[in-house]
Amino acid sequence: MHSVTGDGTAQPLHIVVASKLYAPEEIAGPVAVVLEGATIRSVWRGEDAISAQKRIRDQVPDAAVEVSDLGPLSLAPGYIDLHIHGFGGHDVTTGSQEDIESIAHQLPQTGVTSFFPTIATLGKAETMVQVQTLANAAEKQRDAQAAEILGIRLEGPFICRAKKGAQYEPGIRPPDPQEMEELAEAGRGWVRIIDYAPEEDLHNLFLATAVRLGILPCVGHTSATYEQAIRAIDGGALHSTHLFNAMSPLAHREPGVAGAFLTDSRATVEIIADGIHIHPAIAKLVVASRGTNRVALITDAVAPTGQPEGEYDFVGRTVTLCCGAVRLEDGSLAGSVLTLESAVRNILAFTGCSWSDAIAMATQVPATISHLAQRKGQITPGADADFVALNDQGFVQQTWVRGTCIYKASSESTIS
Repeated sequence: MHSVTGDGTAQPLHIVVASKLYAPEEIAGPVAVVLEGATIRSVWRGEDAISAQKRIRDQVPDAAVEVSDLGPLSLAPGYIDLHIHGFGGHDVTTGSQEDIESIAHQLPQTGVTSFFPTIATLGKAETMVQVQTLANAAEKQRDAQAAEILGIRLEGPFICRAKKGAQYEPGIRPPDPQEMEELAEAGRGWVRIIDYAPEEDLHNLFLATAVRLGILPCVGHTSATYEQAIRAIDGGALHSTHLFNAMSPLAHREPGVAGAFLTDSRATVEIIADGIHIHPAIAKLVVASRGTNRVALITDAVAPTGQPEGEYDFVGRTVTLCCGAVRLEDGSLAGSVLTLESAVRNILAFTGCSWSDAIAMATQVPATISHLAQRKGQITPGADADFVALNDQGFVQQTWVRGTCIYKASSESTIS
């Protein structure tokens, strides 16, 4: 079946041919991916540009067909960032709708085709306003020239003061089921992920509310014990915020939150694979313990990402970007300047995993965690036509969103 446009004409088709495909499983090439508008129509193994064009002409003789031969480049699903606070000088937590839109326009240069803009801790009124701002940005997005906002994530305010990290302490408050209801209403269905400290949740009422609202509860910025973390997992908190960072540590007699999420097969985890937030050996431990299909790569990137070294504002405080890290005046890490393009290459180096596994941790795994695997995170018929073209070192050369190439590296880029 070949779909038609609103005026009755046949939908044009676009064939993209690459030397290899990570779907995310590795498929030797040549491989042809047939796009029909914003959707993947077919994936053909062993077809080069000439044979693929002949095949589509035989199947749909009346269709307008465009062919893009990417030569030696490989195709992979577009990267999905579950946890990002800013990029390119623009901030999610305090920024305007225009700031959010600017982030969406810039992220494709790092291979990101969809993301969850993440609000850090603010006061109650400010949180409500920012949720509405992000919901407005999400509802407005009809521009194929930008990464897609998949939902809003709240990293706070319902966290533990002792594990606040760089969060704005005056805004931290106990988990409040009523406020969660209000935030969900203000977000008009766009609030999809909420981070919280389970030891602060009286009688697990907050957790039950988030689950009922269809919002994914994540355990993070928490001093919870192993037992409290397991009870949270029992109640539906099936994901951990940046494992090992801002949480009770792993010890041989007190496993803490890290121990719970390393050993409970029901849960998934995310890590910041920059070699700064966690040691490469810890990244290797996490992957060995949970498997690549249960570990998502995130950035936790903040506004200075992609900017020169120097001082920047961070929710009313000064942070310094130096030597690849963003820190408060007291030396505490304040997010990262990591990109998912770098995270994929880093996890490959840290763990020795395959390219397909590294790519899956930035694509298929976050899509599964966010319940969007039917249309995101893989190159398969029926999925959204979001993908990246990589060179053999894993550097992003092209990014396609909704079937359109919206970013091309100026040359064989090796900067991320």
